[in-house]
Amino acid sequence: MSSPIYPLLALDTAAGATACILMPDGQSFTASAQQPRAHSRELLPMLQSLLQQAALSWQEMAGFAVGVGPGSFTGLRVACATIAGINAALEKPVYDLCSLSITAQQTSYQGQFWVIEDARSQLVYAAKWQHGQLQQAATCLTWDSFSTLPASAYLSLTDIPIELPQWQALSTQVSREDALLAAVQGLDFTAQQSQKLWAEPIYLQASQAEKNLI
Repeated sequence: MSSPIYPLLALDTAAGATACILMPDGQSFTASAQQPRAHSRELLPMLQSLLQQAALSWQEMAGFAVGVGPGSFTGLRVACATIAGINAALEKPVYDLCSLSITAQQTSYQGQFWVIEDARSQLVYAAKWQHGQLQQAATCLTWDSFSTLPASAYLSLTDIPIELPQWQALSTQVSREDALLAAVQGLDFTAQQSQKLWAEPIYLQASQAEKNLI
């Protein structure tokens, strides 16, 4: 695993709230917003404020990392489009972060657990972790299918629409910003070396507009 490139800006809006981290070498500056509807209004000023705190310009950025989902359709589009717009002239590398993996960093639980998020339409996004390692990559299941899995622990940032009586609900112990930082530090930058200049959202299911056309 290689070290992050610096300065690096990381952004995640997949879970509804906004988490941003700007990482010059050896330090980090963070910002967050809890209101999803404020993404379009507050996001760019928030990022600009981080640059000012770090005394950096956009031209000095070495790369970007983006939470690409699965998660909120609107949140994913806002994050990916914002970084794509900023990077259009800079042409710096962009690295993908699984948003469920960011959530997994919000607990210190070391046993087996699932990160799950209600995907609506009777669906759930799910990924399995154990001892801090990803065991099953993010997928989209029906809640009925998920409920038949062997009972385990789970962590979710959204309300669960079904009963999971034999499951253990975990609580978050780490802020989204710190979890985003941990996820970036866990990236294998060598494996992700590419000339990708934008992030593509991981939807795992059709949008509501697309469903309405079926």
